[in-house]
Amino acid sequence: MKLNVGVIFGGKSVEHEVSIITAIQAMDFIDNEKYEVIPIYITKDLQWFTGGCLRFIDTFKDFDLLKRYSKRVNLINKDGRYILQTNGFFKREVCELHLAFPIVHGANMEDGSIQGYLNLIGIPYVGSNIYSSTLAQDKVFMKQVMQANQIPVTKFVWFGERFYRNKKEELFKQIDELKYPLIIKPATLGSSVGIEMITRKEEIDSTIERAFQFDSKVIIEEKIEDLTEYNCSVLLTSNGNITSEIEEVTTNKPLLEYGDKFLYDSESEDNSIKRTCPAGISEKLKKEIETYSLAVFKMLNMRGVARIDFLYDNKNKKLYVDEANSIPWCFSHHLWEKRNISYKELLNIMLADAIAVEIKNQGMKMTLDSEVIEKMNHNKIKEMK
Repeated sequence: MKLNVGVIFGGKSVEHEVSIITAIQAMDFIDNEKYEVIPIYITKDLQWFTGGCLRFIDTFKDFDLLKRYSKRVNLINKDGRYILQTNGFFKREVCELHLAFPIVHGANMEDGSIQGYLNLIGIPYVGSNIYSSTLAQDKVFMKQVMQANQIPVTKFVWFGERFYRNKKEELFKQIDELKYPLIIKPATLGSSVGIEMITRKEEIDSTIERAFQFDSKVIIEEKIEDLTEYNCSVLLTSNGNITSEIEEVTTNKPLLEYGDKFLYDSESEDNSIKRTCPAGISEKLKKEIETYSLAVFKMLNMRGVARIDFLYDNKNKKLYVDEANSIPWCFSHHLWEKRNISYKELLNIMLADAIAVEIKNQGMKMTLDSEVIEKMNHNKIKEMK
C-alpha cells in the first residue's frame, strides 16, 4: 500500500514564492511507486487548500483558478487519523494522510512554526524538529551556538527594535567596534531578503529602519571584501550523516538580493552568479568545509537534509560558517547528484528517515502514571505557592 504524503508549502512568509517552486519540483521527484503525493498549499493569509492543480506553477498565477479547482481544507487529528477535512458547516473528509512533508521557507513557516502545528496534532513529518528549525532560522541564535562550540563566524552585533529606540548610543558604541563595510540583515529571514550593505556610519540609521520593516530583530556583521562563498549539504542516512559535493559561488555584484539566487540562467554569459560544482579547492579546505558541515548539522540536531553556507576570506585564508538552512532551496539536489545520489533517491532517504522516527516514537513513553489530579482539590490549588 502506498503512503499518503501531504506536501505542505506556501504560508505567511516573504519566501512564499520560493517555497512554491521548491515544492512543485520536489513533488515531481517523489517516488510515485511508494508514495501518493497530496499537495497542501497555505496562502499568505493562512487558508489551506488541496487539489491536483496545486502541482502546477500556472495555478499560482491566477488565484481564482486555484479556488475553483482546489478545495479549502483543515488538517486535523480525527480519532488518531490525520485527515484533510473541508471547511464549512457540512464538513467532509477529503483524504487521510500518513506523513507530512513540510517544504516551506522563511520566518513563520520554516522557523519551527509549521513543525509545532504538526507536533500538536501528532502527525509524523519529514526533516528537522521545532528546536533545530528555530535555531537554524534565527541568525543570532545560530551564531551564538556556533561561537559556544568554537565554530568560526564573522564578527557581529545584534539588537531588537526596543533596544535600538531606547539605547541607540550604547548600540552605536558596539557597532563602532566593527570594521566597514558592514552587512545588515533581518535576523530571521532568508533568501537575502532585506539585506543591505553599509559603507559609512551615516547610513546606519536609515538602513536599520528599512531592516525593521521585515523583522523586529536585526544583525549587523563585518563584510569580507575579498570573498568566496561555498555551500555544502548534509544528509542524515541510516548509516549516519554524509556530506554532498561542495559548490563554489562567485558573483560580480557587491551584494546578492532576493531573486538573484533563483531567477538566473546558468547558461547566460552576463549572469550575476556563477556556480562551480565541484569547487576547485584544495583538499585541506575541502576537509575543513566537510568537517564544519557535519559539526553544524550535529550541533543543531538536524534531520533530513540541510545546507551549510560558508564564507572564505581569500586575503587572510580563513573560513567562516555563514548560516545553516534546515529546508534548503530545492533541497540542494544538484550537490547530491554530483555524488551520484539522484533527487528521487534523496527524497526517498528523507521520507524513510521520517518513517523510522515515527516507528521509534511509537515505542516511547509519552505519559506518566500519577495521582496528582486524584489527590488535588480546588482549595488546594488556590493555596498553592
